This record gives sequence, structure tokens and C-alpha cells, in this order.
Amino acid sequence: MGAAPFVLALLLALAPSAAAASVDHTTWDRLLRRHVTEEGLVDYGNFLKDQDALDEYLAGLASADVSQLSREAQMAFWINAYNACVIQGVLTRYPIQSVRPIRGFFDRERYPVAGRSLTIDEIAAQGKAVGDWRLHMAIVCASRGCPPLRNEAYGPDRLEAQLADQTRRYLADPARGLRVEARRLWVSKIFTWGRRDIVPGGRLTAETLRKAIEPYLDPAAARELEQRQRGLTFIEYDWALNDAASEPGG
Repeated sequence: MGAAPFVLALLLALAPSAAAASVDHTTWDRLLRRHVTEEGLVDYGNFLKDQDALDEYLAGLASADVSQLSREAQMAFWINAYNACVIQGVLTRYPIQSVRPIRGFFDRERYPVAGRSLTIDEIAAQGKAVGDWRLHMAIVCASRGCPPLRNEAYGPDRLEAQLADQTRRYLADPARGLRVEARRLWVSKIFTWGRRDIVPGGRLTAETLRKAIEPYLDPAAARELEQRQRGLTFIEYDWALNDAASEPGG
């Protein structure tokens, strides 16, 4: 082997691979375990006491090189980044009742993430580009109508199990996720907002949605859905803050 090919082979061997690249979500995981309930409610008052730790985590996201991550690590990164920036946006204003009246909360305010300045909507778009519709079951817009915020960080090694569990949990919630009633399929408005990612061509009907979500329904619910649904109706979205303090005894 000549000198040039040998040097090239050595450089390739020493170069960091996408598989080896990672982003540390340990701090975010610890914060979620400390301040988020099993039901997905956030203790914002006590979260404020850990603002320094959150700032440290966000600083790590700001300098991350996502291009070197595996597909699973990229998806976990964008989900965690979205949820962390939403929490940060709430904490800068807390106490509040809802994020919905805040002008620009999702599409104007910017956060430094992965070497760029991104809005929360743009962070979501980066995650969608990775190509898994269950992202919509994992990103949480600080509202009770959302899927529950997990009290653990997403990670590439357990991403599939986490996304499947999130999807099953939300679809099993008749008040927020899905129910069959009066021969109609009632579902969260998340499914119409994310229809381009969830169903082929974005053509959302009871039938196209049933095919997408069927793997995440228990067998009895799947049979009921196949036999009884005839139309599609959307559940009124609850924009109240997912605040543990607003619960009785909170």
C-alpha cells in the first residue's frame, strides 16, 4: 500500500462516525424525572429552581452537531429540544394559564439549537424531516390537550419503545386522544394538524387514520373501530397549561 492510501485509511479510521456521535441528554432526563408527574403534568414552580441546570442543557443543544447523529439520535434530539424550549418559554413567563394567547410563542421567538436560531415550529419541522409521524405523539406544547410529557428524556437506544408507548397512551385516552362514539371516530386535532405526516398524501379520513394508528390500539379497540366508525370528528383541544399546580392538592 502506498503512503497516500495508508494515510487516507488512517484518517478514516480515526474520524468520528455517525454511529459514535451522541448528545448528552442526562441533565434533561434528570430534570424531567424531578419535575414531571407520571401523568405528564409539569411542576413549573419547582422547575424554576433548576433554571441553571436547564440553561446548561440548552447550551449543550445550541452547540450540538446533529449531522453526525444516527437517525434515532436525531429524532430524540429534536423531540428533546422541542420540549425543553417549550418549558423554557413557559418558565420565562410563569405563572401563566396557557401558551395560546402568547403572540409568537411558536413561530417568532427563537432559540439557539444545533448551531442555528430556530423557532419552536422550526424545531418541530426538523424533527418531522427525520420521517416518523409519531413525533406528534412526543412533542408537547405545554397544553393539556397534548399527549403527556414523558418524565424521561428520549434516547436513541430506547426511542422505538418510547414512541410506541406514547402513541398507545394517547390513543387510549378518550378525553384527549381517541374514542368511538355515535358511530363516529373522535380524535385529537393533532391528527389534522399533522395529517401530512400521518396519512398518505395528507388525505385524512376515518379509514386512512385507522390504518395508521391500528398497530397502537388494543385488539378490542381495533375491532370496535373497524366495525363501528363511519365518520371523523375532532375533540375540542384543551389549551390550558399542563401545570401540576392547577391540580387539586397541587
